[in-house]
This record gives sequence, structure tokens and C-alpha cells, in this order.
Amino acid sequence: MAEAALIEVEGVDGSLWTLSGPGQGLEGVELGTAPTGLYDAPVKTIWNSSAYQIGATYGGANWQKRDVVFGVNVYETDSASWESVDSAWRKAWAYDRDSKLTVTTEYGARTLHLRLSEQPEFKPKRDPHMKRWGQVTMTCTAGIPWWVEDDVTVTAVSATDTRQDGKSETLWVPVSNPTDQPMWLRWVATAPAVWTLPDYSFADDGHRSRVITLPSLIAGQDITVDTDPMEEMIAAADSSSVWARMNGQMFLHPVPAWTSETKLPVTVKGAAPGATVQVRCPRNWSRPWGLQ
Repeated sequence: MAEAALIEVEGVDGSLWTLSGPGQGLEGVELGTAPTGLYDAPVKTIWNSSAYQIGATYGGANWQKRDVVFGVNVYETDSASWESVDSAWRKAWAYDRDSKLTVTTEYGARTLHLRLSEQPEFKPKRDPHMKRWGQVTMTCTAGIPWWVEDDVTVTAVSATDTRQDGKSETLWVPVSNPTDQPMWLRWVATAPAVWTLPDYSFADDGHRSRVITLPSLIAGQDITVDTDPMEEMIAAADSSSVWARMNGQMFLHPVPAWTSETKLPVTVKGAAPGATVQVRCPRNWSRPWGLQ
């Protein structure tokens, strides 16, 4: 039997609104018809051509911010007047902070971070205080266009004392990427230790088994590593500049879209038993459902 998707908004003030699906309109706001901008992420492809070239050559894709426009029906409830509900709905949104729009289906929940890009539009034909109902049009922008699932995390713990010269232990960590977007891994590792992390290309080339050995860490320098080139690569718990000792090494490769579970090696040395590494696998989708 068909079942509607659950569509909810978490406001910047922490309020929760059920716009569609089970419990629809319980707080006095329900989703209107024909929303735009919620499906595939907006993109512009790049095409290059040289003099006298027939046609053009594909040069890549430029993902855009996502503009979303949707209407909501606002009405009074058993416990709140129309004006109170309308006011509370507006307070759930801001121009400089994100609200969260979440769509939940039988396959899971994905969230889009939205903020107002224009003022809400309200054109009542009659006084809404009399009708106790009104329709408001929301014009919003998602600076990051992805629908995001919760990260999938895996933790591995060493069982060997690798503080003696020449000793090391390799931990095998499973990762997968069921999404339609490349996935940049994030790592969290304890100190003191010397960690070697994978940077596999997942292609049949010279980087298919590439690894990067991080600088030696002393006690108190637990680190977070973000392989996304748009983010800070290494942050240490004691705020020391571990990144400055990387000798120019950079992580180069994301996990490609639709990559089945693959075990990646993480090597540790210079650590007591119990040294811990965690991998965090972001889940970014271009649609609110499907594409698995």
C-alpha cells in the first residue's frame, strides 16, 4: 500500500514542523502543491571548443547553489490562533542561519539545509484572521545543494604494542559509498602514534594503492583529518600545526559514487595497544530519495 513520505522542518529556533506525511499539519502548517527545486541538484556543465573544432568537448560540471520555492498553508489549531501559528512559523526561519528540511522514506532520511533568500510572500484575498487560514510562499537557498544522510562511522582499535622500532599493525576498515556523489572520507585518530591512511584512487592507475603517512603525534595531539580539499585538512586537539609537517602531501581522491564495501588499510606504529582510528563516511545525495 502506498505511503506518503514524511516531510519535516526543524527551525532555527529548534521548533519542529510536520509539513507532509504522517502527522501532517499537526503544528498548523502543511506543504502546498508544486514545490520547486527539491529534486535533482542544480548543475551547469562546461563545454570547451577550439578553433575549427566540430562541436565541443566536455570539460566538467559546476554544481550550483540550490534555490527552493514552496508554499505552505498556515491555519489555526486547537491550541493556537492563526496569527500565533503564522508568527511561530516565521520565527523558524532566518536569512543568516539554516533550517533543516528532512524527507524520510522507507529507505532512510535525508536533510537539506535551507535559509531564506527572499522575504516570505503573502497575498491574502481576505483578512486571514477571519478565515483563520493563509498561504505563504517561501523562497529559500541551500548553499550546499546536497540532501545529506547521517554519516556512517566505523571504528578500529589496535591490539598490538607498536612502540618498539620496526613494529606496526594494520587495521582493515570497511567503507562504502552507495550515493550518486563522490565521498570525501574523514578520519579521527588518537595520539601518541604515527598513522598511515589510505588515499586510494579506486582506479586502475598508479594511485590505486596510494597511502599517506601522517606526522608523528605526541600525547594530546588526537587529530581529525578531512580529505575534502575544500575543508581544513588536519586539526589537532591541542591546536598545534600538525598540517605544517605534512611536507606538502595532500589527499587527492574521494571514494567514487556507487562504490560497494571495500576494506581499506590503516597502519599504526609508535602506539600502545588501544590506539583508535575512526572513519566517517558522509552520505551526500542529489535527490531527496532514490539513486541507491
